[in-house]
Amino acid sequence: MAEPGDDGTHVPARVQSDPVDLIPREFLRVIAVWSLVPSYMLAGAFLGYLADRFLGWFPYLTCAGLLLALILAVRDMLRLHAEL
Repeated sequence: MAEPGDDGTHVPARVQSDPVDLIPREFLRVIAVWSLVPSYMLAGAFLGYLADRFLGWFPYLTCAGLLLALILAVRDMLRLHAEL
């Protein structure tokens, strides 16, 4: 007996009508919001520190990088909160 698709026609893969989420979306959104501040602060401090080491202005660019990172983190948190 011939199987579907044996004659060269394309048989679409079976699509599950109700996919199961392994990790709930709300949990992922909470993690995304709470991980913004530490990751932005770390990146801002690192880039500011590298610029300070290069230019020799130690505390100034590190503080500016941290302040910019905090502003961007709050902005993105507000954007994510608006999506909820």
